[in-house]
Parts: sequence; structure tokens; C-alpha cells
Amino acid sequence: RGITVSMRSKESEADYRYFREADLPPLEVADWKETIEIPELPDARRERFVAEYGLDSEAASKLTSTKAVADFFEAVAEEFDPDVAATWVADNLLGELNYRDMLITDIEGRLDEFSHLIELVENDELTVKNAEEVVLRSMLDDGDDPETIIDREGLGKADDDAIADFVTEAIEENPDAVDDYHSGEDGALNFLVGQVMQKSGGSADPGSVNQLLREELDS
Repeated sequence: RGITVSMRSKESEADYRYFREADLPPLEVADWKETIEIPELPDARRERFVAEYGLDSEAASKLTSTKAVADFFEAVAEEFDPDVAATWVADNLLGELNYRDMLITDIEGRLDEFSHLIELVENDELTVKNAEEVVLRSMLDDGDDPETIIDREGLGKADDDAIADFVTEAIEENPDAVDDYHSGEDGALNFLVGQVMQKSGGSADPGSVNQLLREELDS
């Protein structure tokens, strides 16, 4: 007739007549079960980076693109301000690696060298420009350490006396730019900053040069 009729019901374990398997001993779950955890997943790690390090969502996404990248960033963030670490890893390092079709795993053994490069910048011993455009690129292309590259390229940061001399020379050699500055032309100061940077071989700090030029020109 096309219908299903229940013949009997089982409402408790006793109704199923379970029997213990004689060949299987009782399983004692030890304390080690408390140590078994699912590894931190990318979404959870990204959210933690935002909450713990104060990163924006874009930076956090870049830094959790792979486990290796996230691990590298956290190692750097142990030594430097998280924002500094994020900028160097997410923007500078990953950008240069991508350009070369390299992965973060290709330089995992050079974490100390990378950290030293950041340290040189933070200690005002190397300009950001030279660190990013010369030293970091040479580290990836040639495999040299930062100190070797700095010595070879003569990138040690110029001292204050040398910068002052470069500023004086730039002012004396470019009277038209000086007149333009006094006339209120914004580009004149940038031109003079460029002249000083060129004389210093890029070893002067642009901010310091800008300040020194203003002091000299306004005196």
C-alpha cells in the first residue's frame, strides 16, 4: 500500500544489547589531551595582529599571507616597534622579494642581518633611502651583509660638519635657486635639498638637510 509501519522501538542503550569488545582494553585519556590544539589559523592570526600590534587590516593581511611571513614579522616585532617592523616587512621586504620572484623562506636564515639593517636606520647610522634602495636590494641580489655593502658603497651617514659644508656649497653654487626661495617658490628648497643630497652621495638625512638649509637661508 506504499506506507511504512514501525514494528518496534528502542529507547535506551539496554535495548541495543551493547557488549564490551574483549580485545580492546579501556582507554585512559592522559593529561596530554590538554596540549592538543588546532594551530592558529590565518584569519585568527590576522585579527590578533590588528588587536595586539595595532596594525591596520591591509598590513595585517599582507603579514599573514603565509605562515612563514607571519613568523618572520613576529620575530622582527620582538626587537622593534610593531609599526616599524610592519613597514619594513610588509612594504619594503615583501615588495623586493616579489619583484625578484623570491619567497620569505629564501631569507629565513638572514633574520639577524635584516634586523641589523633596521637597527642601523633606527640608530640614525644609515638613511632610510640608502637602506631601502641600496643595502636591502644588494642583500637580496648579492647575498652580502649590511656592513659589507655599506663599506663597499661608502654609505656611512655623513656627520654634521660635512653636511653643513655641503649646505654652504649648495647655496653658494646656486644663487638663482636662493633668489627663488626668497621669492616664495616652493620648489627652490627641494632643489637645494637635492643638491646637498647629491654632494653627500645620499648619506645625508633629507630632514636634517631641509632644516639646515632653512636656517641658513632665513638667517
